[in-house]
Amino acid sequence: MSSMKRSQHSAIRSMGTPLLIGAAALAAVEIARRVFRHVKMFCPSPDPLHTWNPADYGLAPERVTEEWFETPDGELLYGWYARAEKPIASALFCHGNTGNLTTSAGVIPYLVEAGFNVLMFDYRGFGKSTGRASFNGVVSDGVTAARFHDRIRPKDLPSILYGFSLGGAVAAQVIRHHPFDALMLQSTFSSLPDLTRHAYPRIPLHLFAGSFLDTVSVIRKLEVPLLIVHGGADEVCPAWMARKIFESCPTPKQLQMIDGGLHKNLFEVDAQAIVWAVSQFVASLPRTARRTSIQQAPPRGLDLLLQSFFRSVRRHVRRRTEHAPVPHTL
Repeated sequence: MSSMKRSQHSAIRSMGTPLLIGAAALAAVEIARRVFRHVKMFCPSPDPLHTWNPADYGLAPERVTEEWFETPDGELLYGWYARAEKPIASALFCHGNTGNLTTSAGVIPYLVEAGFNVLMFDYRGFGKSTGRASFNGVVSDGVTAARFHDRIRPKDLPSILYGFSLGGAVAAQVIRHHPFDALMLQSTFSSLPDLTRHAYPRIPLHLFAGSFLDTVSVIRKLEVPLLIVHGGADEVCPAWMARKIFESCPTPKQLQMIDGGLHKNLFEVDAQAIVWAVSQFVASLPRTARRTSIQQAPPRGLDLLLQSFFRSVRRHVRRRTEHAPVPHTL
Protein backbone atom coordinates (compact mmCIF):
# COMPACT_ATOMS: atom_id res chain seq x y z
CA MET A 1 0.00 0.00 0.00
CA SER A 2 2.78 2.36 0.90
CA SER A 3 4.39 1.89 -2.48
CA MET A 4 1.03 2.49 -4.20
CA LYS A 5 0.43 5.71 -2.24
CA ARG A 6 3.88 6.97 -3.11
CA SER A 7 3.22 6.36 -6.80
CA GLN A 8 -0.14 8.16 -6.55
CA HIS A 9 1.47 11.16 -4.87
CA SER A 10 4.15 11.17 -7.52
CA ALA A 11 1.53 11.12 -10.28
CA ILE A 12 -0.38 13.98 -8.66
CA ARG A 13 2.78 16.03 -8.35
CA SER A 14 3.67 15.34 -11.98
CA MET A 15 0.23 16.56 -13.09
CA GLY A 16 0.20 19.50 -10.70
CA THR A 17 3.33 21.12 -12.07
CA PRO A 18 2.00 21.52 -15.65
CA LEU A 19 -1.31 22.80 -14.24
CA LEU A 20 0.46 25.41 -12.16
CA ILE A 21 2.59 26.44 -15.12
CA GLY A 22 -0.51 26.62 -17.31
CA ALA A 23 -2.38 28.71 -14.75
CA ALA A 24 0.57 31.07 -14.40
CA ALA A 25 0.80 31.39 -18.18
CA LEU A 26 -2.92 32.19 -18.44
CA ALA A 27 -2.61 34.77 -15.68
CA ALA A 28 0.37 36.36 -17.44
CA VAL A 29 -1.56 36.46 -20.74
CA GLU A 30 -4.54 38.10 -19.04
CA ILE A 31 -2.34 40.71 -17.38
CA ALA A 32 -0.56 41.39 -20.68
CA ARG A 33 -3.92 41.71 -22.44
CA ARG A 34 -5.22 44.24 -19.93
CA VAL A 35 -2.02 46.27 -19.94
CA PHE A 36 -1.85 46.24 -23.76
CA ARG A 37 -5.47 47.35 -24.14
CA HIS A 38 -5.16 50.12 -21.57
CA VAL A 39 -1.90 51.54 -22.90
CA LYS A 40 -2.98 51.44 -26.54
CA MET A 41 -6.59 52.54 -26.12
CA PHE A 42 -6.37 55.45 -23.65
CA CYS A 43 -4.08 58.45 -24.20
CA PRO A 44 -5.68 61.16 -22.05
CA SER A 45 -4.24 64.59 -21.36
CA PRO A 46 -5.16 67.12 -18.66
CA ASP A 47 -4.07 69.97 -20.94
CA PRO A 48 -6.30 71.58 -23.59
CA LEU A 49 -5.36 71.59 -27.26
CA HIS A 50 -5.21 75.41 -27.12
CA THR A 51 -7.14 76.77 -24.12
CA TRP A 52 -10.28 75.88 -22.16
CA ASN A 53 -12.13 78.78 -23.79
CA PRO A 54 -14.82 77.53 -26.24
CA ALA A 55 -14.33 80.69 -28.31
CA ASP A 56 -10.88 79.47 -29.32
CA TYR A 57 -12.55 76.54 -31.09
CA GLY A 58 -15.10 78.58 -33.04
CA LEU A 59 -17.94 78.40 -30.54
CA ALA A 60 -19.81 81.52 -29.46
CA PRO A 61 -19.19 81.80 -25.69
CA GLU A 62 -22.72 83.04 -25.00
CA ARG A 63 -24.12 79.84 -26.49
CA VAL A 64 -21.91 77.45 -24.51
CA THR A 65 -22.21 76.48 -20.86
CA GLU A 66 -19.67 74.58 -18.79
CA GLU A 67 -21.14 71.53 -17.08
CA TRP A 68 -20.02 69.30 -14.20
CA PHE A 69 -21.90 66.12 -13.36
CA GLU A 70 -21.23 63.18 -11.09
CA THR A 71 -21.00 59.48 -11.90
CA PRO A 72 -22.66 56.81 -9.73
CA ASP A 73 -19.25 55.92 -8.25
CA GLY A 74 -18.39 59.51 -7.38
CA GLU A 75 -16.19 60.77 -10.23
CA LEU A 76 -16.73 64.29 -11.60
CA LEU A 77 -17.11 64.66 -15.36
CA TYR A 78 -16.54 67.93 -17.19
CA GLY A 79 -18.30 69.02 -20.37
CA TRP A 80 -19.55 71.80 -22.65
CA TYR A 81 -23.11 72.14 -23.88
CA ALA A 82 -23.26 74.18 -27.09
CA ARG A 83 -26.68 75.42 -28.19
CA ALA A 84 -27.69 76.15 -31.78
CA GLU A 85 -29.70 79.28 -32.57
CA LYS A 86 -32.55 77.24 -34.07
CA PRO A 87 -31.93 73.65 -32.96
CA ILE A 88 -33.34 70.69 -34.85
CA ALA A 89 -31.78 68.02 -32.62
CA SER A 90 -29.62 67.60 -29.52
CA ALA A 91 -26.60 65.33 -29.59
CA LEU A 92 -24.31 63.70 -27.05
CA PHE A 93 -20.79 63.62 -28.50
CA CYS A 94 -18.34 60.89 -27.40
CA HIS A 95 -14.79 61.83 -28.40
CA GLY A 96 -11.83 59.62 -29.29
CA ASN A 97 -9.03 58.09 -27.24
CA THR A 98 -6.52 60.96 -27.21
CA GLY A 99 -6.30 64.27 -25.39
CA ASN A 100 -9.67 65.48 -24.13
CA LEU A 101 -12.80 67.20 -25.40
CA THR A 102 -10.80 70.12 -26.84
CA THR A 103 -9.07 67.68 -29.23
CA SER A 104 -12.37 67.24 -31.11
CA ALA A 105 -13.89 70.63 -30.31
CA GLY A 106 -13.10 71.98 -33.78
CA VAL A 107 -15.85 69.86 -35.37
CA ILE A 108 -18.59 71.08 -33.01
CA PRO A 109 -19.19 74.47 -34.74
CA TYR A 110 -20.12 72.59 -37.92
CA LEU A 111 -22.77 70.63 -36.03
CA VAL A 112 -24.04 73.71 -34.21
CA GLU A 113 -24.37 75.60 -37.51
CA ALA A 114 -26.32 72.63 -38.86
CA GLY A 115 -28.83 73.06 -36.02
CA PHE A 116 -27.49 70.69 -33.40
CA ASN A 117 -27.20 71.33 -29.72
CA VAL A 118 -24.14 69.33 -28.65
CA LEU A 119 -23.05 68.06 -25.24
CA MET A 120 -19.42 67.00 -25.39
CA PHE A 121 -17.75 65.68 -22.26
CA ASP A 122 -14.58 64.08 -20.99
CA TYR A 123 -14.44 60.52 -19.73
CA ARG A 124 -12.85 59.95 -16.35
CA GLY A 125 -9.13 60.65 -16.44
CA PHE A 126 -9.44 62.93 -19.50
CA GLY A 127 -9.14 66.72 -19.34
CA LYS A 128 -10.66 68.15 -16.18
CA SER A 129 -12.63 65.01 -15.31
CA THR A 130 -11.47 63.13 -12.23
CA GLY A 131 -10.42 59.49 -11.94
CA ARG A 132 -8.52 57.15 -14.26
CA ALA A 133 -9.66 55.87 -17.64
CA SER A 134 -10.75 52.24 -17.93
CA PHE A 135 -12.90 50.23 -20.31
CA ASN A 136 -15.80 49.87 -17.89
CA GLY A 137 -15.29 53.43 -16.69
CA VAL A 138 -15.61 55.17 -20.08
CA VAL A 139 -18.79 53.25 -20.92
CA SER A 140 -20.24 54.02 -17.49
CA ASP A 141 -19.32 57.68 -18.03
CA GLY A 142 -21.09 57.62 -21.40
CA VAL A 143 -24.26 56.36 -19.75
CA THR A 144 -23.98 59.02 -17.04
CA ALA A 145 -23.52 61.70 -19.72
CA ALA A 146 -26.55 60.34 -21.60
CA ARG A 147 -28.72 60.71 -18.51
CA PHE A 148 -27.41 64.22 -17.93
CA HIS A 149 -28.02 65.10 -21.59
CA ASP A 150 -31.65 64.04 -21.21
CA ARG A 151 -31.96 66.42 -18.26
CA ILE A 152 -30.69 69.52 -20.06
CA ARG A 153 -31.78 69.02 -23.68
CA PRO A 154 -35.05 70.32 -25.17
CA LYS A 155 -37.52 67.46 -24.87
CA ASP A 156 -39.24 68.19 -28.19
CA LEU A 157 -36.07 67.51 -30.21
CA PRO A 158 -34.62 64.18 -31.37
CA SER A 159 -31.86 62.90 -29.11
CA ILE A 160 -28.81 61.77 -31.09
CA LEU A 161 -25.81 59.76 -29.91
CA TYR A 162 -22.67 60.70 -31.87
CA GLY A 163 -19.39 58.82 -31.44
CA PHE A 164 -16.01 59.48 -33.05
CA SER A 165 -13.33 56.74 -33.31
CA LEU A 166 -13.09 55.07 -29.88
CA GLY A 167 -16.06 57.22 -28.94
CA GLY A 168 -18.10 55.41 -31.58
CA ALA A 169 -17.37 52.07 -29.95
CA VAL A 170 -18.21 53.61 -26.57
CA ALA A 171 -21.44 55.02 -28.01
CA ALA A 172 -22.41 51.57 -29.29
CA GLN A 173 -22.12 50.29 -25.73
CA VAL A 174 -23.92 53.29 -24.24
CA ILE A 175 -26.98 52.79 -26.44
CA ARG A 176 -27.36 49.33 -24.93
CA HIS A 177 -28.15 51.02 -21.61
CA HIS A 178 -29.78 54.34 -22.50
CA PRO A 179 -32.31 55.17 -25.25
CA PHE A 180 -31.66 57.57 -28.13
CA ASP A 181 -33.56 58.41 -31.30
CA ALA A 182 -30.61 57.70 -33.59
CA LEU A 183 -26.94 56.72 -33.62
CA MET A 184 -24.12 58.35 -35.62
CA LEU A 185 -20.68 56.79 -35.90
CA GLN A 186 -17.67 58.60 -37.34
CA SER A 187 -14.42 56.75 -38.11
CA THR A 188 -15.34 53.88 -35.79
CA PHE A 189 -13.73 50.44 -35.66
CA SER A 190 -15.79 47.27 -36.02
CA SER A 191 -14.19 45.41 -33.08
CA LEU A 192 -11.00 45.41 -31.04
CA PRO A 193 -9.69 42.20 -32.67
CA ASP A 194 -10.28 43.74 -36.13
CA LEU A 195 -8.50 46.92 -35.09
CA THR A 196 -5.55 45.04 -33.59
CA ARG A 197 -5.28 42.70 -36.57
CA HIS A 198 -5.05 45.73 -38.88
CA ALA A 199 -2.51 47.55 -36.69
CA TYR A 200 -0.28 44.49 -36.15
CA PRO A 201 -0.85 42.19 -39.16
CA ARG A 202 2.23 40.02 -38.50
CA ILE A 203 1.76 39.59 -34.75
CA PRO A 204 -1.24 37.67 -33.32
CA LEU A 205 -2.02 40.40 -30.79
CA HIS A 206 -5.68 40.28 -31.78
CA LEU A 207 -5.90 37.11 -29.69
CA PHE A 208 -5.41 39.31 -26.61
CA ALA A 209 -7.66 42.19 -27.65
CA GLY A 210 -10.86 40.81 -26.13
CA SER A 211 -14.41 41.49 -27.24
CA PHE A 212 -15.44 44.28 -24.87
CA LEU A 213 -15.89 47.04 -27.48
CA ASP A 214 -17.49 44.98 -30.23
CA THR A 215 -19.40 47.53 -32.29
CA VAL A 216 -20.75 45.05 -34.83
CA SER A 217 -22.38 42.81 -32.22
CA VAL A 218 -24.32 45.79 -30.85
CA ILE A 219 -25.30 47.14 -34.26
CA ARG A 220 -26.81 43.77 -35.17
CA LYS A 221 -29.41 44.40 -32.44
CA LEU A 222 -29.86 48.13 -33.02
CA GLU A 223 -33.45 49.42 -33.06
CA VAL A 224 -32.92 53.02 -34.20
CA PRO A 225 -31.61 54.56 -37.47
CA LEU A 226 -27.85 54.62 -38.05
CA LEU A 227 -25.60 57.06 -39.91
CA ILE A 228 -21.96 56.16 -40.56
CA VAL A 229 -19.42 58.78 -41.69
CA HIS A 230 -16.03 57.37 -42.63
CA GLY A 231 -12.92 58.29 -44.58
CA GLY A 232 -12.22 56.33 -47.73
CA ALA A 233 -8.49 56.42 -46.91
CA ASP A 234 -8.76 55.97 -43.13
CA GLU A 235 -5.37 54.67 -42.03
CA VAL A 236 -6.45 53.68 -38.49
CA CYS A 237 -9.87 52.13 -39.09
CA PRO A 238 -9.97 51.07 -42.76
CA ALA A 239 -13.11 51.69 -44.79
CA TRP A 240 -13.99 48.00 -44.77
CA MET A 241 -14.75 48.34 -41.06
CA ALA A 242 -17.41 50.96 -41.82
CA ARG A 243 -18.94 48.68 -44.44
CA LYS A 244 -18.89 45.76 -42.00
CA ILE A 245 -20.77 47.84 -39.42
CA PHE A 246 -23.18 49.13 -42.08
CA GLU A 247 -23.99 45.67 -43.41
CA SER A 248 -24.69 44.34 -39.91
CA CYS A 249 -27.35 47.00 -39.19
CA PRO A 250 -31.01 45.87 -39.49
CA THR A 251 -32.53 49.36 -39.18
CA PRO A 252 -32.73 52.29 -41.65
CA LYS A 253 -29.12 53.25 -42.32
CA GLN A 254 -26.89 55.55 -44.32
CA LEU A 255 -23.19 55.39 -45.13
CA GLN A 256 -21.37 58.61 -46.07
CA MET A 257 -17.88 57.89 -47.37
CA ILE A 258 -15.53 60.86 -47.64
CA ASP A 259 -13.20 60.26 -50.59
CA GLY A 260 -9.58 60.67 -49.54
CA GLY A 261 -10.55 61.23 -45.92
CA LEU A 262 -8.17 59.98 -43.23
CA HIS A 263 -9.03 59.10 -39.65
CA LYS A 264 -9.01 62.58 -38.15
CA ASN A 265 -9.46 65.04 -41.00
CA LEU A 266 -12.92 64.35 -42.42
CA PHE A 267 -14.33 67.80 -41.65
CA GLU A 268 -11.23 69.39 -43.17
CA VAL A 269 -11.63 67.33 -46.34
CA ASP A 270 -15.38 67.79 -46.90
CA ALA A 271 -17.30 69.40 -44.06
CA GLN A 272 -20.12 70.33 -46.44
CA ALA A 273 -20.79 66.67 -47.35
CA ILE A 274 -20.81 65.64 -43.70
CA VAL A 275 -23.14 68.45 -42.61
CA TRP A 276 -25.46 67.65 -45.53
CA ALA A 277 -25.51 63.95 -44.64
CA VAL A 278 -26.15 64.67 -40.96
CA SER A 279 -28.92 67.18 -41.74
CA GLN A 280 -30.64 64.82 -44.19
CA PHE A 281 -30.33 61.97 -41.72
CA VAL A 282 -32.03 63.94 -38.94
CA ALA A 283 -34.73 65.15 -41.34
CA SER A 284 -35.49 61.53 -42.23
CA LEU A 285 -36.04 60.42 -38.63
CA PRO A 286 -39.59 59.36 -37.75
CA ARG A 287 -41.63 62.11 -36.10
CA THR A 288 -42.43 59.73 -33.26
CA ALA A 289 -39.08 58.06 -32.72
CA ARG A 290 -38.95 54.78 -30.84
CA ARG A 291 -36.06 55.77 -28.54
CA THR A 292 -35.41 52.22 -27.42
CA SER A 293 -32.23 50.76 -26.08
CA ILE A 294 -30.95 47.20 -25.89
CA GLN A 295 -31.81 46.67 -22.28
CA GLN A 296 -29.42 44.97 -19.91
CA ALA A 297 -29.92 43.57 -16.44
CA PRO A 298 -30.02 46.26 -13.69
CA PRO A 299 -27.08 46.59 -11.30
CA ARG A 300 -26.92 43.98 -8.58
CA GLY A 301 -27.15 44.85 -4.88
CA LEU A 302 -23.40 44.41 -4.39
CA ASP A 303 -22.65 46.68 -7.36
CA LEU A 304 -24.93 49.39 -5.95
CA LEU A 305 -23.32 49.04 -2.53
CA LEU A 306 -19.82 49.39 -3.99
CA GLN A 307 -20.88 52.41 -6.07
CA SER A 308 -22.30 54.07 -2.96
CA PHE A 309 -19.11 53.36 -1.01
CA PHE A 310 -16.77 54.75 -3.68
CA ARG A 311 -19.03 57.76 -4.22
CA SER A 312 -18.90 58.57 -0.50
CA VAL A 313 -15.11 58.19 -0.40
CA ARG A 314 -14.57 60.41 -3.45
CA ARG A 315 -16.94 63.06 -2.15
CA HIS A 316 -15.04 63.09 1.15
CA VAL A 317 -11.75 63.53 -0.69
CA ARG A 318 -13.18 66.35 -2.80
CA ARG A 319 -14.50 68.18 0.26
CA ARG A 320 -10.93 68.26 1.53
CA THR A 321 -9.78 69.78 -1.76
CA GLU A 322 -10.01 73.52 -2.18
CA HIS A 323 -12.09 74.96 -5.02
CA ALA A 324 -13.64 71.60 -5.94
CA PRO A 325 -16.44 72.16 -8.51
CA VAL A 326 -20.05 71.61 -7.52
CA PRO A 327 -21.56 69.00 -9.88
CA HIS A 328 -25.10 68.33 -11.01
CA THR A 329 -26.42 65.19 -9.30
CA LEU A 330 -28.39 62.63 -11.26
